[in-house]
Amino acid sequence: MGVITRYCQALDLVDDPAFITEYEAMHKKIWPEVAQHIRESGVIDMQIWRIGNRLFMIMDVNSQFSFARSEQMAADNPILTQWEEQMWKYQLPTPWTPRGQKWVPMQKIFDLNTQ
Repeated sequence: MGVITRYCQALDLVDDPAFITEYEAMHKKIWPEVAQHIRESGVIDMQIWRIGNRLFMIMDVNSQFSFARSEQMAADNPILTQWEEQMWKYQLPTPWTPRGQKWVPMQKIFDLNTQ
């Protein structure tokens, strides 16, 4: 299978229970084109977790994955562009997110396997 890299990222949601419910419902059955894009970009596994309106994404990717490649693939696909535009209705950058970005990488501060 090769080298697997893990990325952990954060994003906030609009702090509205109805929006959060809609967002979760959309992610229980994402559009097939979105799932295909994620897999084709080199993502082996992806999970999104939530507490309150803060999201935490875990991505395990193969050596073919890069954020730039994935973003370019999405930009070239009108269905993915539509999905991302729709997601912005629910999503907010965290207080630490640079302007124009969504998900931001988190810094790993502990790893039991290195102890």
